[in-house]
Amino acid sequence: MARPRKSPASPAKTERKAPASSRRPRLDPQPAERSSDRVARDLLGRIVAGEYAVGAVLPKEDELAESYEVNRGVVREAVKLLEVHRLVRPVRRRGTEVLEPLRSMSPEVLAAMLVPNPGKIDRKVLESFLEVRSIMDAEMTALAATRRTQADVRAMKKLLAEMDAALRDGPRYGKLVHEMGAALARAAKNPVFEMLSAFNARVVTDLESAFAATRPASREHLDGLRLLVDLVEAGDAPAARELVANFHAWATPRILAAAALASGEPLKTALEGLDK
Repeated sequence: MARPRKSPASPAKTERKAPASSRRPRLDPQPAERSSDRVARDLLGRIVAGEYAVGAVLPKEDELAESYEVNRGVVREAVKLLEVHRLVRPVRRRGTEVLEPLRSMSPEVLAAMLVPNPGKIDRKVLESFLEVRSIMDAEMTALAATRRTQADVRAMKKLLAEMDAALRDGPRYGKLVHEMGAALARAAKNPVFEMLSAFNARVVTDLESAFAATRPASREHLDGLRLLVDLVEAGDAPAARELVANFHAWATPRILAAAALASGEPLKTALEGLDK
């Protein structure tokens, strides 16, 4: 499905031929998207980018249908999807009003913020995400050390054994790293942490080029996870928190540098702040 050849927001209705699916990152890519999903994804990206301002009204249904070369039913369904993301709301006798993207809890909104254009990661947004992640990850791990059960510990040790066997299989090892995060979240006995752990795994997968260097399939990385599991098993919440906080302090500048390089920034710019 092509992006709209005619922009409904522009009186001149200039041509646009880049595929909607190529404009924005996907946290949950699927083999074949429906037309309504593609239209919704493109509109979502345009709202997040500010092409449709907060408080503005989306073009009328028939205008969008013509611009995207789909029928009105497809547009109607796409707009309903935007309502689910809490990006728009219907206003009687006015139309479909655009809402503030930063008030949406949708992972798709953050995805569009992280990669506003193909191949370009927004370093500031990524830095903000990593800041929040580091704080929550440290506290989640501390809670896991306080609340874990023997079943939780057994599950984590089983994952360690599987990771040891997968040291020569990078993709498999990476998947197990995500599973370890989920196991720690379950051990914290807080369902919100489980949701956030799954969300983090999807972001990391989507931005694999930026995160890969900080979670390699290596003996050193595995030994670090073993130490963490030992601290959780021992119930040493302060030490577990400190270990995770130190990891993030080390990893964050490296992730940002890798993201900058992946976005085509000069090496000198990408390495700014990478002093340890």
